[in-house]
Amino acid sequence: MTRFTSIGCAFLLALCEAPVTAASEPVFVDAGYDVGDGLVLDDLPYDPKAIDEMLFISPSPAHPFYEIALPLGDWSEGAGATVSEVKVNGLAYPAFNVYVDGLARYQSDWITRESATSKNVAVVVRAPWHNKKRTTVELKISVSGGESVTKRFEGKAPATGGAPKGWRRYQSVVLHERAGLERVNEPVEFSLAARAENCGDLARELRIYAVDTTGKALTPVDCQTFDAQEFPGSPPGTSNENYLQHPSRSINAVFLASVAAHASKVYLAFYDNPEAPKPKLAATDLVVTGPALGAMVENQYYKVKLHDNSGQIASFELKGREENPVPLLTNSYSRAVHWNPDSFSDNGKWGHTFAWDPPEQTVVTARGPILFRITNSGRMPDYTPQIWASVSYSFYAGAPYVKSSSVIEVRDPVNISAIRNGEIVLDTHLVTHLVWQEKTGERRIVRAMHGPNHQDEWAARVDHDVPWVALTNELEDYGLGAVVEASVAFDPKRGEAVTHRPAYYLYAHHQWGIPLTYFTRAWVYPFSDYQRGPIIPVKAGSTYVSRMAFVPFLLHSDGDRYADIEGVSQQIKHPLAQRWGR
Repeated sequence: MTRFTSIGCAFLLALCEAPVTAASEPVFVDAGYDVGDGLVLDDLPYDPKAIDEMLFISPSPAHPFYEIALPLGDWSEGAGATVSEVKVNGLAYPAFNVYVDGLARYQSDWITRESATSKNVAVVVRAPWHNKKRTTVELKISVSGGESVTKRFEGKAPATGGAPKGWRRYQSVVLHERAGLERVNEPVEFSLAARAENCGDLARELRIYAVDTTGKALTPVDCQTFDAQEFPGSPPGTSNENYLQHPSRSINAVFLASVAAHASKVYLAFYDNPEAPKPKLAATDLVVTGPALGAMVENQYYKVKLHDNSGQIASFELKGREENPVPLLTNSYSRAVHWNPDSFSDNGKWGHTFAWDPPEQTVVTARGPILFRITNSGRMPDYTPQIWASVSYSFYAGAPYVKSSSVIEVRDPVNISAIRNGEIVLDTHLVTHLVWQEKTGERRIVRAMHGPNHQDEWAARVDHDVPWVALTNELEDYGLGAVVEASVAFDPKRGEAVTHRPAYYLYAHHQWGIPLTYFTRAWVYPFSDYQRGPIIPVKAGSTYVSRMAFVPFLLHSDGDRYADIEGVSQQIKHPLAQRWGR
């Protein structure tokens, strides 16, 4: 076996492939077979220099592919030999590698050029095979002078490790768990695309299977598909011969993955089965009832009501405690626990998305047993029509959180005193404290029931990108928090959009007619000053995007009191890494 010995190339590979460690030195990669010219390392389960029989390969985390390896021996049948077509049981498979004495002809399929001979040739085709089935592979090899040579191989596939019966094409993904968290039924979303001639109705055909640690057994995994699309092919007459004209089909999907801490696991997406029945509806804990606006969404952790008019989250009902149940988490003012995005301009009046009645557009992307996703969008209602907003919620089966994405886009110049999002508002009697985790990992807590102070009822101001912040009731042991996944402020014409004192502001408005306690995430916020600081003009094109998760949770009396929201924070911050094929 030829081992990788180039330190310089290993260093580059380590940068691309090695896991992040706490060590100061890089982790060098020295595994697999050198199948290129010292620059290509492949973690093959076989030695490409020693293929002497027809091999059937099953997917593994190191090499997540079905393959059939074919030995051609020493080539002596002419110059200009190129593998032009590979068929497995009569179906063409365009993904294959040609090896000559152990070195791969990557992105090229030639065996010989000027010479009429070549040593130790093998062809490895990436194609699914089926247990115990007689398998025929035909190679069409073109040679100089316009002639062709056909090589035919036939063998019986192994009894285990093959693809499910009837499915003829697949794509593979390896999920890597790198944060040290045990992942159980974590939602994984993906898109799949295939040439139209290689698939039928993807919504009907698509199936997901998990590969066990031996690589020999497959377990079916429930999957929900949505947003099926077709590309008809580029218009005829395109002069560029490299233009991708072939028609294709694509679809989005979600499944629930379970991966052990610090482990990797292969999942396979199968399609191209004309006889495939319509998939059965997955049996999960996610239940959606009612129209999109005003829907009731429920899983094992919570019951969420969407506002009938605005579509904003109106309330959380936290499950998990039959004795002394948690009260309904909402507020009596707007009856929208998710208050914003919102904006306040120089006219001295607020616009809040909770006032949509209804939004200009409501789109339900998916309403199924694994995912319910609803997006509301339109001009900011009431008093800041210069601003366009979008709010999207994703509810998953088996997940203790609701993912939320919001976009605030300034479409016309506006003079701003406040642009905010990520606001959770509760009636004051529901909250005793405000708790957050600093980026250092420290946790901080302040009382919410001490009344107004010199900073306009601030309880605290914390960094806008802290891992999480929550309203808690330390007497009744529950909380409602937000985990920040990602955020960006940009202007496509000027680069950065204006921001002013971005932070989380933690408020306790006890002097209101309806006392409220809340936190809000500000982007532009001169309003935050006690004297209501000077107005800031914000240019058209300024855009503010946030991805976060809202988390209702119980506080623990034993162990880590905030373990539930901390666990969600770690999961959201460190999702399973997806590596599709290679």
